[in-house]
Amino acid sequence: MTKNQIHEWHERIEDGRKQYIRAYWNSRDWQFQLAHPDGERWMPMEPTPERWLELRDLLFRKYQRKKLPWKYVEHLDKALEKMGIKGNDANEA
Repeated sequence: MTKNQIHEWHERIEDGRKQYIRAYWNSRDWQFQLAHPDGERWMPMEPTPERWLELRDLLFRKYQRKKLPWKYVEHLDKALEKMGIKGNDANEA
């Protein structure tokens, strides 16, 4: 993977506000960060297996839109396999 890739997505939390999640590839490993739109800064977070699968889904969707090479999805799949995280492989190319 190239260095310094940033992938972001958002989700709604219980009170209806959005929270933003950022996964940053720094040429060696992934770093996850979390932010709320009410002005807080990006805070580091420890990713859960669900967050890893959300990142994998995001990369796969970017691949489908031809915005990301397949090798990046494969690289993340290998890392997930090493961590013991299994996802749904039904929507792979």
